Amino acid sequence: MDIGLLWYDGDPKRALEDKIGRAAERYREKYGRWPNTCYVHPQVVGGDSEEELRLAYRSQNPKDMIRVLSAPNILLHHFWLGESKDRAGKRRKAAS
Repeated sequence: MDIGLLWYDGDPKRALEDKIGRAAERYREKYGRWPNTCYVHPQVVGGDSEEELRLAYRSQNPKDMIRVLSAPNILLHHFWLGESKDRAGKRRKAAS
């Protein structure tokens, strides 16, 4: 990711999908596009290294997906959102 938004949400009562959804909405407001990738602390996704969350209820496009990846350099309760690109340099398409 070349550009991203770092978001903090330490509310233990809020679901992960809602935390990322709120951060994604802020990203969209700031950059005018929907993010497709979110890096989180490894404890957030448990044993899974990658998870895809459908956040269509917050997106204008119901097919939008945000890929959630664990990264040891991300602090707990922080979310690093942005747009990952494929090898050809194009924005990664959302899975359908």
